[in-house]
Amino acid sequence: MTKYESRALPGDSVFEVFGPSAPGRSAPGRPAPASRPVPGLDSRRPRSVGEPRFHALGEHEFDVVVVISAEGRFIFVSASAEWLFGYDISNAIGTNAFALFDNLSVEPVRALFSDLVARRRLSVALEMRTLRADGTPIDIDVVAANHLDDPIGGIVVNIRDITERKRLEQRIRDVDRRQSTIIESLADGVLMVDSAGTVIRVNEAFEVMFDVPRIRLLGEHLESILARERSNGLELFDVEGDPITVDDHPIATSLRGGRRSVGVVLGMRRRGRQPMWVRANARAMVAGDGSVAGAVASFTDITAARQSAAELRREERFLQVLLDTLEEGIVACDADGRITVFNPSARRLHGLHNGSDPIGRIPTDQGLLRPDGSPMPQRENPLIRAMSGEQLRDVPIVLESGSGERRKVSVNGQALVDDDGWMLGAVVAMHDVTEQKLNEERLSELALHDPLTGLANRTLLAERLRQAIDGLTQQSQAAPSPAVDEGEGGQRGVAVYLLDLDDFKEINDVFGHDVGDDLLVAVAGRLSGIVRPSDTVARLGGDEFVVVCDIENGEEEMLAIADRISTALARDYRIDGRTLTVLASVGGVFADNPDTDPSKLLSRADDAMYGVKWTRRRERRSTAD
Repeated sequence: MTKYESRALPGDSVFEVFGPSAPGRSAPGRPAPASRPVPGLDSRRPRSVGEPRFHALGEHEFDVVVVISAEGRFIFVSASAEWLFGYDISNAIGTNAFALFDNLSVEPVRALFSDLVARRRLSVALEMRTLRADGTPIDIDVVAANHLDDPIGGIVVNIRDITERKRLEQRIRDVDRRQSTIIESLADGVLMVDSAGTVIRVNEAFEVMFDVPRIRLLGEHLESILARERSNGLELFDVEGDPITVDDHPIATSLRGGRRSVGVVLGMRRRGRQPMWVRANARAMVAGDGSVAGAVASFTDITAARQSAAELRREERFLQVLLDTLEEGIVACDADGRITVFNPSARRLHGLHNGSDPIGRIPTDQGLLRPDGSPMPQRENPLIRAMSGEQLRDVPIVLESGSGERRKVSVNGQALVDDDGWMLGAVVAMHDVTEQKLNEERLSELALHDPLTGLANRTLLAERLRQAIDGLTQQSQAAPSPAVDEGEGGQRGVAVYLLDLDDFKEINDVFGHDVGDDLLVAVAGRLSGIVRPSDTVARLGGDEFVVVCDIENGEEEMLAIADRISTALARDYRIDGRTLTVLASVGGVFADNPDTDPSKLLSRADDAMYGVKWTRRRERRSTAD
């Protein structure tokens, strides 16, 4: 029971006001009011067994009761007013109640008070804000009722502090506002339903995504919405193309079992439109008692992503087919240097069998050789060089398989980077140039060598003569010596011999050109066998040969070599079952002057050779006479 003490009024006695649980009590000097029955709880009739009774739980010690006279003056203020407002209320009785209000509020409040006094209103309920004595703002709930005709004799005003309630309500509004702002700002569509499946919230993204205004969704049951959309031509299906029923919908699943549905992919198609794909996440909203109070679902449009993924898969299949059919070996690695691509041609070039898989491994120097055949260090691996940022163009390397087979390869490569310059890896392309290099070597051989004998031809001979004379220049610069007349021993120089076969035409005429060719090959072999590897043996054409030798001891050594050549060529030849004897006329010249013209050496050697041939013919004629 709540008891409020009054204060003395001028010309009146002190009285007490009790709460509704103390009927019949009155202030001293006043008759007790007649008992008024409460509907359903008439205290004058016998109470039956088991009839409910009120039970007091506690008092609101901060509630305030104020009684105001018809003239608007305080005639009673409960002591709790001082606790609530923090002011001394000992002098409040008799003061003007309207003086408490600001200029904006006093007239509207006075008008409401007049309506109460005149009984144009039975009660008035207001929310107000004021300041405590310490400056703290508080919100109060004010309820005023007319009690002028009962023993109270005034307008009774009940005041309750609702500051905390208002703050809680404001926090709830703020949370709801933030939640609404967040939901509306999401790119994903959001749909919320209550426990019965009725839509209670939809964001703008959902409207745009599904082309359905929220006014057609709010307050509608999910089942009714889906049924209406189906009648308008909407098809709903899963990733396998099977239709989805209402019970299969992620929201219905969450409502039914309180479970969470994550990453459910749904397909939608309307008449005349392309399919649309969404990824749905749904979660049940659980009340404090553990029951399902509703569900919330988010929807992400993944149509473009699925199309991109399908295109990517097509591109990957195309790339794989391309890699499998390319004759070039392709090897790629990721940013960590681990191999990610090693196509069949690369396996063939490396001599890898089908069971060997280099994918995922770090590149090594195994089987990699430099062009000269020496082992290649790992740092020179083309893939590693490309990873370091080096751009490779036609880099020659040699690949050696486990069986020892070697392939000459030309490598191009470069690093792979993204748009921001971050390293993604590297790729190299290897082209097998083994046959090409062999052909080039053959062509080079044909360009510089006689096709019949394999000896140097005129082009290579001219180059070797130039090198030999240049060597004289280097020798004179390194160790200059006094000039020595041609023919003196001990002089370093170059000897050039020109020779042809005597009576070679008769051999061709008698035995045929095949035998003649075989004889020329045999002569070339003997010449190559009697000189040093550093010397040059060339065929000028027909049966003419040239030998270029470095000389250490002047003309004496030159003449000795000429005799050795003549002796070697004079031995019998066994050609096609026949024994042939052929003599050669050898003419030689010696040069020790670095300024000698190489082309004139051949002319001088030719003159010397004809001199020998002429001398030999004269000797034969002299013998015949």
